[in-house]
Amino acid sequence: MTDRTEVFVDVLMSASLRDGVVRLEFGGFAAPPGADAAGERGDARPAAKHMLFIPVPGFMRAAGMIGEVAKRLEQQQAQHARRAGEGAPDGGGGGENAGGGP
Repeated sequence: MTDRTEVFVDVLMSASLRDGVVRLEFGGFAAPPGADAAGERGDARPAAKHMLFIPVPGFMRAAGMIGEVAKRLEQQQAQHARRAGEGAPDGGGGGENAGGGP
């Protein structure tokens, strides 16, 4: 299968399960009327953009992959917090790998 659609979303708005299919609703932020020059305003709310329907086995596999990514993010955040707590200047080293690894 060569067709590929790439979609960017800002937020997962809801998830539900019915008849063995998980339904994920994704949303995006749009600049509300009266937004500032940067297109920002504190009361922006996401609007529904896309729906994804996935059978439970596929969802469970995806949930496992997402869990692994979440663990790596937590490790990176903890590593960053330790560095910030040490007062190390930007680029200062202790020889740690800033990339966090695969």
